[in-house]
Amino acid sequence: MAHLAILHDADRDRRERFAAGVRSLFGQLPGTVVGEARSGPLICIWVHGPNAPFDIHREDDTLAVLLGYAVDDAGRWLSARELTDAWLAPDAADTAQDGYYVGLAWDPARGLAAGVDPLGLFPLYQMPLPTGGYLVATTPEAFLQHPDVPWQVDRLGLAGVLLAHGLLDNRPLLAGAERIRCGHRLRAPPDRPPSQVEVFRMEGTPPPPGETFAAAERRMNSLLSETLRRHRPPGDDTLLMLSGGLDSRLVAGSLADLGIPTRAVSFGQPRDHEVLAAKAVAARLGLPLETISTEDWDDAFVGRARRAARLSHLASGLGGDDFLTGLHAAATTARYHWSGVPFDWALEPVSKHNGYDAVTGTWSFDALLAMVNSWGVPVDRLPGLLGADGGDLCGHLITSLEDACTAGPLPPERQSAVLRWDQRIRNHLAAALHETTFAAWPLLPATDRRFFQAAFGMPLAAYRDRRIEKAMLLARCPRLAAIPLDTNSFSFAPLPANSEARRGLADQLASLFGKARRAVQPLLPRSDPRRYERLFNVDLPRWRALRQAAEPFRPRLAKLLDPKALAATLPPPDRAIRSRRPLIDGSPIRLLLGLALLLDR
Repeated sequence: MAHLAILHDADRDRRERFAAGVRSLFGQLPGTVVGEARSGPLICIWVHGPNAPFDIHREDDTLAVLLGYAVDDAGRWLSARELTDAWLAPDAADTAQDGYYVGLAWDPARGLAAGVDPLGLFPLYQMPLPTGGYLVATTPEAFLQHPDVPWQVDRLGLAGVLLAHGLLDNRPLLAGAERIRCGHRLRAPPDRPPSQVEVFRMEGTPPPPGETFAAAERRMNSLLSETLRRHRPPGDDTLLMLSGGLDSRLVAGSLADLGIPTRAVSFGQPRDHEVLAAKAVAARLGLPLETISTEDWDDAFVGRARRAARLSHLASGLGGDDFLTGLHAAATTARYHWSGVPFDWALEPVSKHNGYDAVTGTWSFDALLAMVNSWGVPVDRLPGLLGADGGDLCGHLITSLEDACTAGPLPPERQSAVLRWDQRIRNHLAAALHETTFAAWPLLPATDRRFFQAAFGMPLAAYRDRRIEKAMLLARCPRLAAIPLDTNSFSFAPLPANSEARRGLADQLASLFGKARRAVQPLLPRSDPRRYERLFNVDLPRWRALRQAAEPFRPRLAKLLDPKALAATLPPPDRAIRSRRPLIDGSPIRLLLGLALLLDR
């Protein structure tokens, strides 16, 4: 997790105390590079892996820092100096850069600009100071290094994290902090606090009039080729995290089709659906593949989880860090890694996941709320867990969610997709990407603005059952589409010969076999071929150790939450927890474990 922290404060003593605290915080991250730069009342401190793309520009009192890669409309990868010109120019509010990055540009006469990729995947927070200065950082934990910032939990932020297993409405746990909104950049004129300026809006580009589905597939595949070329790094020093699923398979086949070289890594056990699919895809493409399992590396898991909770403040709940540990362990190394995240969302933004029923063509807020809450503390139990103010907090959150979906400017089925991006993609999926930055920097073609807007503007029928994405793979790489497809379930079958084909007898038999395995599997958790169900099973050794480590802080949890409801939600560490769906059913427990670790100060 590459990080950056900025303080604008006229008081020299406060600046030095902040700098010492942040250097200590960032210095605890192993195998990283810590640096800093100053200009007048502004200080910036950063940490990153040894091979991360990083650029700094200093000229007189002007300072610019770029951590990651930023691509302009012409397809050029910008330098920190060029970022200064783009962000501090008079018309800078109209500019946005694709890529995956965090950056700042500072000039005493023009003030500060700080931002991230236009779809807001890289985390960035702000906080005003009572003395007139301000803080900007990729982790709220950096704010606590300032002598005037106390540790105080925002009750509404806490309720949002528990409801959605991550931030709601960009409101973190730390009182007074705020995550920068998607599509926005911070601008602060000299001696004034920052405000958020919109540089990108999540709206779709309408398709050409009368476009057929076949023409849409050709247009999107052409855009994908153009996008991959724009995000292709100098030197082609890349690898691909290959799960064998639809997203990484589309990226792998498209790279091969364009002659862009890469190599691949896959995570899991030999019997896993992901590994089986990844091996088959790599073999068809002649792609070098290394398979890595991190599940037995439990000795340092508690320490890593404690650090993750502290740095993220549970913006994405509490998960594992197996992508990062896997990449560190890989013999296959590279400066960058191609990622299929989040092609599934970009090419199916409107679906059951944001409350849309593709069969009836109707949208339901209740269905959306159920999906938002699926990983959180169940909404019927949450008010009791929060205590006396629980009803008011939950009522406010739910009303705000519904208003965000129905107030426009898009129809509810599309506006709720924007909310889903903000709540789910920017937190959960983006957190998995962020943690890999210490090992290899993510390349994210699905978030390229032109590709994203073209996908978001397609008719709703193109999204059903990921129809457009499957058609793109079938047209571009039919030999990959024929490989059985991992669906993160017990279904493991190839795509039909065309995107309109119905399921045949073989698929129906495979579905029945999958249901039988699903019924038996809870009795044999270690043989589950779904990797994520094992990694997040709170009854297995790594999580048992974490439950034991968090138990001493239960009294601190009881000061924030209702003790009786807490006891019913968070079992003691010696109690076995059996579940048919460990990934989802264990989420409330993992949330409370993370909160307990975060309260250990």
